[in-house]
Amino acid sequence: MKLAAIPMLIIGLCIGCSSTGTVTSEQLKYTKWQLSRVDGLAIPASYSASLSFIEALQVNGFAGCNKFFGEGQLDDNHLTVNKLGMTRKSCGDELDAFEQQFLNALKQGVPLQIQNQQLLLSGEQTFAFIPAS
Repeated sequence: MKLAAIPMLIIGLCIGCSSTGTVTSEQLKYTKWQLSRVDGLAIPASYSASLSFIEALQVNGFAGCNKFFGEGQLDDNHLTVNKLGMTRKSCGDELDAFEQQFLNALKQGVPLQIQNQQLLLSGEQTFAFIPAS
Protein backbone atom coordinates (compact mmCIF):
# COMPACT_ATOMS: atom_id res chain seq x y z
CA MET A 1 0.00 0.00 0.00
CA LYS A 2 2.81 2.45 0.88
CA LEU A 3 4.60 1.79 -2.41
CA ALA A 4 1.46 2.58 -4.39
CA ALA A 5 1.16 5.94 -2.63
CA ILE A 6 4.68 7.11 -3.48
CA PRO A 7 4.07 7.87 -7.20
CA MET A 8 0.89 9.77 -6.31
CA LEU A 9 2.80 11.74 -3.68
CA ILE A 10 5.53 12.65 -6.18
CA ILE A 11 2.98 13.75 -8.78
CA GLY A 12 1.11 15.78 -6.17
CA LEU A 13 4.30 17.47 -5.05
CA CYS A 14 5.29 18.25 -8.62
CA ILE A 15 1.93 19.80 -9.38
CA GLY A 16 1.89 21.76 -6.12
CA CYS A 17 5.32 23.31 -6.47
CA SER A 18 5.00 24.05 -10.18
CA SER A 19 2.20 26.45 -9.38
CA THR A 20 4.18 28.37 -6.73
CA GLY A 21 7.61 28.28 -8.35
CA THR A 22 9.25 27.62 -4.99
CA VAL A 23 10.86 24.27 -4.22
CA THR A 24 11.29 23.25 -0.58
CA SER A 25 13.37 20.53 1.02
CA GLU A 26 10.14 18.90 2.22
CA GLN A 27 8.94 18.62 -1.37
CA LEU A 28 12.18 16.92 -2.39
CA LYS A 29 12.46 14.57 0.58
CA TYR A 30 12.07 10.89 -0.38
CA THR A 31 11.90 11.58 -4.11
CA LYS A 32 13.92 9.90 -6.84
CA TRP A 33 14.52 11.32 -10.29
CA GLN A 34 15.85 9.88 -13.56
CA LEU A 35 17.70 12.08 -16.07
CA SER A 36 15.73 12.38 -19.31
CA ARG A 37 17.19 15.36 -21.17
CA VAL A 38 20.22 17.64 -21.24
CA ASP A 39 19.73 21.05 -22.83
CA GLY A 40 16.42 19.85 -24.24
CA LEU A 41 17.94 16.87 -26.04
CA ALA A 42 17.22 13.23 -25.19
CA ILE A 43 20.22 11.50 -23.68
CA PRO A 44 21.77 8.27 -24.94
CA ALA A 45 21.02 5.22 -22.80
CA SER A 46 24.69 5.08 -21.78
CA TYR A 47 24.31 8.50 -20.08
CA SER A 48 21.76 7.36 -17.52
CA ALA A 49 21.90 9.37 -14.32
CA SER A 50 19.67 9.56 -11.27
CA LEU A 51 19.22 11.82 -8.28
CA SER A 52 17.55 10.95 -4.95
CA PHE A 53 16.78 13.05 -1.91
CA ILE A 54 16.50 11.47 1.54
CA GLU A 55 16.48 12.73 5.16
CA ALA A 56 17.84 16.20 5.88
CA LEU A 57 18.27 16.82 2.14
CA GLN A 58 20.95 14.18 1.78
CA VAL A 59 21.52 13.59 -1.92
CA ASN A 60 22.68 10.44 -3.66
CA GLY A 61 22.50 8.99 -7.11
CA PHE A 62 24.27 7.72 -10.18
CA ALA A 63 26.15 10.18 -12.39
CA GLY A 64 26.47 8.00 -15.49
CA CYS A 65 29.49 5.95 -14.42
CA ASN A 66 29.86 6.43 -10.66
CA LYS A 67 27.60 6.54 -7.64
CA PHE A 68 27.70 9.77 -5.64
CA PHE A 69 26.42 11.16 -2.34
CA GLY A 70 26.51 14.44 -0.46
CA GLU A 71 24.73 16.96 1.70
CA GLY A 72 22.25 19.09 -0.21
CA GLN A 73 21.55 22.69 0.65
CA LEU A 74 18.56 24.53 -0.80
CA ASP A 75 18.60 28.33 -0.69
CA ASP A 76 16.06 30.32 -2.65
CA ASN A 77 15.54 27.56 -5.26
CA HIS A 78 19.30 27.06 -5.63
CA LEU A 79 20.62 23.55 -4.91
CA THR A 80 24.23 23.02 -3.83
CA VAL A 81 25.64 19.63 -2.85
CA ASN A 82 28.41 19.86 -0.25
CA LYS A 83 30.79 17.13 0.89
CA LEU A 84 30.29 15.37 -2.43
CA GLY A 85 31.79 11.89 -2.49
CA MET A 86 31.75 9.27 -5.20
CA THR A 87 33.14 6.02 -6.47
CA ARG A 88 36.12 6.37 -8.82
CA LYS A 89 35.61 4.39 -12.03
CA SER A 90 36.41 5.55 -15.53
CA CYS A 91 33.98 4.78 -18.33
CA GLY A 92 35.69 6.49 -21.26
CA ASP A 93 36.46 10.10 -22.06
CA GLU A 94 33.01 11.10 -23.30
CA LEU A 95 31.02 9.62 -20.41
CA ASP A 96 33.59 10.79 -17.85
CA ALA A 97 33.28 14.36 -19.22
CA PHE A 98 29.48 14.23 -19.03
CA GLU A 99 29.65 12.96 -15.45
CA GLN A 100 32.05 15.74 -14.42
CA GLN A 101 29.75 18.40 -15.92
CA PHE A 102 26.81 17.04 -13.95
CA LEU A 103 28.72 16.69 -10.66
CA ASN A 104 30.35 20.12 -11.05
CA ALA A 105 26.90 21.67 -11.47
CA LEU A 106 25.83 20.06 -8.18
CA LYS A 107 29.01 21.17 -6.35
CA GLN A 108 28.93 24.75 -7.65
CA GLY A 109 25.21 25.09 -7.10
CA VAL A 110 22.45 25.24 -9.64
CA PRO A 111 19.01 26.87 -9.86
CA LEU A 112 16.33 24.25 -9.21
CA GLN A 113 12.69 24.14 -10.20
CA ILE A 114 9.92 21.65 -10.67
CA GLN A 115 7.88 22.29 -13.77
CA ASN A 116 5.51 20.05 -15.74
CA GLN A 117 6.38 17.07 -13.52
CA GLN A 118 10.10 17.52 -14.22
CA LEU A 119 12.93 18.48 -11.91
CA LEU A 120 15.09 21.03 -13.74
CA LEU A 121 18.66 21.90 -12.79
CA SER A 122 19.47 24.95 -14.89
CA GLY A 123 23.10 26.03 -14.79
CA GLU A 124 25.51 26.13 -17.73
CA GLN A 125 23.51 23.15 -18.94
CA THR A 126 19.91 22.26 -18.15
CA PHE A 127 19.47 18.77 -16.73
CA ALA A 128 15.82 17.64 -16.86
CA PHE A 129 14.78 14.76 -14.60
CA ILE A 130 11.51 12.85 -14.50
CA PRO A 131 10.14 10.98 -11.46
CA ALA A 132 11.72 7.52 -11.19
CA SER A 133 9.75 4.49 -10.12
